[in-house]
Amino acid sequence: MTLRQYPSGAVVGKAEKTYPRCSVILCTYNRRNSVLTTLASLRRQTLAYEQFEVIVVDNGSHDGTYAAVNAYVHAGPKMVALSHENTWQVRCLVEEQNGLSYARNTGVRAAIGEIVVFLDDDVLAHPLFLECLLKSYDETGADAIGGRVELRWEAKRPHWLHDELLDTLGYFSPASTRLRLSPTQEVRSCNFSLKRDLFRAIGFFSPLLSKRSSSPLHMDVVDLCRRLHANGYSLWYEPHALVEHRVSAARLTRPYFVGRAYWQGRSEILAQYADTQQHQAVMPHKLPDVLRAALPEAREIARIALIDRLLLFFAGKPSSEKVAMAMAQARKWGHLAQRLAFVERAPAELTTPSVFFVRPTEHDLVADLLLQGLATQHIRVTTSIADIPLSWLWRHRALQGNATGILHIYRAGAFVLASGERQRFWFLLWLAKRWGIRIVTSDTGGWWQSASGLNALPQRVFERALLRQSDIILSFTRQPDQLYPDRRLRRRVRSLTHPGFRALYSDTPTRATAQALLKLPRQAPYVYLCLATHHNERELLALLDAFAEIQKRNRHTLLLLVGTAHDKQQTLLQRIAHNPSILTYPQEPTPQDIAWYMRATDAIVLPHFAQNTAGMLEIAMLALSFERRIVVPDLPRFRGMLPPRATAIYDPTNRASLVSALQAAQHHEFSLKPNDKKALEARTSWSQYAHRLAEIYKQALKV
Repeated sequence: MTLRQYPSGAVVGKAEKTYPRCSVILCTYNRRNSVLTTLASLRRQTLAYEQFEVIVVDNGSHDGTYAAVNAYVHAGPKMVALSHENTWQVRCLVEEQNGLSYARNTGVRAAIGEIVVFLDDDVLAHPLFLECLLKSYDETGADAIGGRVELRWEAKRPHWLHDELLDTLGYFSPASTRLRLSPTQEVRSCNFSLKRDLFRAIGFFSPLLSKRSSSPLHMDVVDLCRRLHANGYSLWYEPHALVEHRVSAARLTRPYFVGRAYWQGRSEILAQYADTQQHQAVMPHKLPDVLRAALPEAREIARIALIDRLLLFFAGKPSSEKVAMAMAQARKWGHLAQRLAFVERAPAELTTPSVFFVRPTEHDLVADLLLQGLATQHIRVTTSIADIPLSWLWRHRALQGNATGILHIYRAGAFVLASGERQRFWFLLWLAKRWGIRIVTSDTGGWWQSASGLNALPQRVFERALLRQSDIILSFTRQPDQLYPDRRLRRRVRSLTHPGFRALYSDTPTRATAQALLKLPRQAPYVYLCLATHHNERELLALLDAFAEIQKRNRHTLLLLVGTAHDKQQTLLQRIAHNPSILTYPQEPTPQDIAWYMRATDAIVLPHFAQNTAGMLEIAMLALSFERRIVVPDLPRFRGMLPPRATAIYDPTNRASLVSALQAAQHHEFSLKPNDKKALEARTSWSQYAHRLAEIYKQALKV
């Protein structure tokens, strides 16, 4: 039998390669002798060597661990050709970034087995351990299994160490027979396993909650179990998958138990922080709110110290009860210390970024869908309306040059800020840049891009200045060179595909019902819709001229103008008053109203002039989701983004071209293909968009 280190699953000898069924991941840090003992116990497994591999991950040790493990792996007779069945498959990797979760995640990414088994570097595996574990997977169909953990005493057990305290040392034996764990039960960190594919579904270990050289946290496995339970996966306990956890003399002291309880308290508060659903409610960031949240912890500490521990002392209770009470007090101290630590800085060791999302208004359909999609990606997002809290910037400032926070400004041109508010916004943005916070801006277009006169100039200037300050610009376009002539801006652009809105409104009426509600004439053969709120008067007048040409050919055609333009409208109102085929609905429409208008019409018209920045793709995508024809200008925000059979494209420099496009829309029927319907489904497409955005956030932190 020969032990060899092999790269990428290679096998010594010329036998045909067989992939192991399970990968045992053994992470270690500065415990050379201990990890060698654990390796020796794995070498004695009764399971055939071809059925498992061992991956040792050295987490930056400086005691010669890596060299010692390699020497042990290469020890034995030097036989050149051995069958795969007689070759023990071992790899030794190095993860320089300190933290048990970093090491475990490295091991998972390198593993090739169907099942990933995690052991601590101070356990001794029973010879039947892996054989019993695989048998349990086969018989139960479990997604994850925790094995039994007994204690191996390396020093005399103290008299005060009661059985109820053994869990602190890793003991785990909830039953004498195999059972499925309830949603409130977790496995032990030193002996657990799960199917490797599950990491894709629930994510990897959180570095925020794992042990590091500077802080002995230990909630990463608890967090993983909670995610498994939350997603409906089955966790089992197998008593025959046995390991012994070595208990050294250093751990059999009262300070060790009290210190463990303190870090348990800190871990619990960090776990609450890492929980996306509880983040804003449980983790206040302003000092008065933090103090109010910490007050119950302070009261509990005072009660334990001044009442409970004194009563135990005078009553002459056993030492085990005194240790337990001291641990309870230390755990509360951990809660309090971690809550106060959040005032100074948010944790940096997160698997997902912390995002502050600044939106222009409270009611914005696209912003709401985006935030819902980010929630499915477990991104912690705090929102505000056109404001940036100084406290958030302070807590998420860069740590040792590494960015920890994302400031996402959405649709900046829609911000309506007074002079003083604008100055404050720019000051906070300057602070964000100085403190190393990454700035991401969504450029979705808007009415201000094509507004005539000086009324929208401040908004255009504000938006352009913000784009120049951004680290990343999110844009829906296939032609960033046309939309952003500035090369510096183009280098920051990330072009995205706009999600759809199909099935977002399940209660929208039929076409006939919608037309009856809007009191449209029954004889109207074709109805155009224009959302006037996204256009200026000059654009709408051009549309009226083109519509007049269409009426000469079909006098029953209707045009609906929904909302009002953002500039002067005297001329527009006069023109509308003289044409009964133009119906106006001046009230600002809600998303539900727009759905009704979409049902009642045949085509959506976007009457823009030849300005490269003009247009909003979301309006076209909304029409496409309702299977309506779209009349769009040949501009960068639309080119290549819509299916040709659904669009009538016109030259924005030529009114005759717009007339032709309006006419063409009447003579082409359009319906979505099954693949198109699937791609435009709101829930799926926004979730996919949020996944892409989460990846962009992570890239921004590395800029």
